[in-house]
Amino acid sequence: MATIDLGKIKQVWRGTYNNSTAYTVDDLVEYTDSNITSTYICVANSTGNAPSSSGTAHASWNYVAKGVADPIPSQSGNSGKALITDGTNASWGTAGKLLNIYSTHPTNSTNTTSSSFQDCTGFTLTVTASSSTSKFLIMASANMECDGSANRSHASIFKDGSTNLGHSAGGLTQMHEYYYPGSQDQEMPATMQVVDTPGDTNAHTYNVKVRLNGGTRAGWNGVQYTTKGSFIILEIA
Repeated sequence: MATIDLGKIKQVWRGTYNNSTAYTVDDLVEYTDSNITSTYICVANSTGNAPSSSGTAHASWNYVAKGVADPIPSQSGNSGKALITDGTNASWGTAGKLLNIYSTHPTNSTNTTSSSFQDCTGFTLTVTASSSTSKFLIMASANMECDGSANRSHASIFKDGSTNLGHSAGGLTQMHEYYYPGSQDQEMPATMQVVDTPGDTNAHTYNVKVRLNGGTRAGWNGVQYTTKGSFIILEIA
């Protein structure tokens, strides 16, 4: 009876490629080329021919499953850093984060008839940046008073006593009241937010100021009724 050699009737897994092993057609191996591990199938008997070099398969081998480079760079020596991208490549770097929180919650009220900005009692914080690249998010909230006919009350946040971080005249928030018989005094919640980048690690003082623009009186933080305001500064990297 004649004997017919059918050869391999299925693929054979041979494990990790060994340069001294003789491989035959339909052998499967695993091989790492340029730090990328892939699976290959032998398409021509081969000994001593690596399955690929620099990502190009040898003539004796074809890719079965081609690996890809790990998109995450090595974590060694990068403790505390964040993974960032420039849109093409990933790397370890410093991401924005909250560094410090400073706050005060005064119950003092302030009122003025001055057309110049006046300090609001208790709404003052002195802070020092951890780094010259830090930013400060400065937030103030309280009741704001507007008293008198055709009155405008303006409030703003100042840096180091004289630098207005809002509009030079209008500040960061305002109230405007026309004359209504029997209702000439109003208090309403007011909030202010502004970002400042000192650019150094020196101490800086931030405070709230209020001014009158016509009318009888401008007030901050509960002139008619006691309230508890907030003045908060977040240092952000």
